[in-house]
Amino acid sequence: MSALIESLDADVSRARDEVAVLEHLDDDAQRDALVSGRYDDRAGARMTRSDVVRMEKQIRAMVRSRSRLVSRRDRLVRKLAAQ
Repeated sequence: MSALIESLDADVSRARDEVAVLEHLDDDAQRDALVSGRYDDRAGARMTRSDVVRMEKQIRAMVRSRSRLVSRRDRLVRKLAAQ
């Protein structure tokens, strides 16, 4: 179980790095869309924003999964210690 928790930690770390890159791309895309007002720039800005939102949602799901695993591990350790 600890290996799975460590794996989730690594996945969350990589996803956060990816979100940082996506946020920079989104920032540029949003600025381009505002400045140019062109349809293709606005469409690109919507796509980059949705990429950021999607990754943030995945991170939240991984964090929740990790939290459940840690709780389960702790509960099992307490149960084992009580025996």
